[in-house]
Amino acid sequence: MGTGLGLRSTLSQEQLEPGDRVVFHTDGITEARGPGDREFGLVRFVDFLVRHHADGLPVPETLRGLVHAVLDHHGGRLRDDATVLLCEWLGPHSEEHGPAAVRAGLNS
Repeated sequence: MGTGLGLRSTLSQEQLEPGDRVVFHTDGITEARGPGDREFGLVRFVDFLVRHHADGLPVPETLRGLVHAVLDHHGGRLRDDATVLLCEWLGPHSEEHGPAAVRAGLNS
């Protein structure tokens, strides 16, 4: 399936369970370079999210920590835009709990 922009995309469907989290991010997060021109990287990104989810931290706290980790890795200044959207599915009656999605945009 094409997007009309020359990029290939894949359509998929997942069944979320209460407590599942979905993350969207731009490449400015994983490609943020630190000392020695090392990228923050996808492995570090995923590891950070998995550890914070396992610790039971709420979505806003997890996102806040991620933003700080990326900025710290990059010496406090990004050369590219960086955006993360982190959502948690609370279940079919989630209106009782309020919104559980937080977006952070970091601009260079």
